[in-house]
Amino acid sequence: MRILLLLGETESSLSAREFAFDLARPGGLSVSGLSGIDLSSLTVPMIGGIGASAYQAKLEETRGRQARENNARLHASYAKACDARGVEFSWLSFEGDPAEAFRVASETRDLIVTGHDTTFSVDRAASLPELLSNLLLLSPRPVVVCGDEYRRPRDVLVAYDGSLPAMRALQMYALLGLWREARVHVTSIAAELQLATRRAHAAADFLRSHDVHCTVVPIETRVDPSEAIRIEVVDRGIGLLVMGAFGHRGWSNALFGSTTRRLVERPPCPLFLFH
Repeated sequence: MRILLLLGETESSLSAREFAFDLARPGGLSVSGLSGIDLSSLTVPMIGGIGASAYQAKLEETRGRQARENNARLHASYAKACDARGVEFSWLSFEGDPAEAFRVASETRDLIVTGHDTTFSVDRAASLPELLSNLLLLSPRPVVVCGDEYRRPRDVLVAYDGSLPAMRALQMYALLGLWREARVHVTSIAAELQLATRRAHAAADFLRSHDVHCTVVPIETRVDPSEAIRIEVVDRGIGLLVMGAFGHRGWSNALFGSTTRRLVERPPCPLFLFH
């Protein structure tokens, strides 16, 4: 399996790096770090007045120099981290459109790993940056989105409701065989316990057919699903959450429903997503 790691300097970016390294080392999987410069982020809006164009050019030159210095620093930091963790160094870099660079790089990879606020812009991004939104929407590969803190997964939680996004995420997780040594728990959240139980057992049956041992944890509740999931993550010490994209009223085909957005903006643990 080949992993594409999006590089950055935020806490979540460093957490993503540790996740990718931990995943790669036991089986000798390859990790390629991707960093670069979003050239569109270097542009400064035109300011009126005499000498405005010269001032604008000066600012853009400064921003370009800063971006290239940041990229060089990322290269050095990633090379040092690879050496320290015994991971073969592989680095990809670009200057241009991040979406296109990501598309080309992901074409030959199996899994994408990123921090929730990783960005290739010279400006610090707000929560849920546009890059991440596009990445999750357009990626043909599963994506692991990491929060600011990371611990090696000993328990995995699969959140499932029987929708197409949930089915796809479940199958991809089983086929990739991630963290086979971890304890796996399957939950489904619904207002009726009978429905939650039926869905959870369906997912568990599928996993067992792929030799994944798991326990079933149906949840009957009317509270926000994202909060119910967070409680399970904390109570069980979950290190990886597997889920499809879903909204406040259950899973849906809309990528960023309210539940998914809340979890991606503030991940309680690494999130395995497949759209």
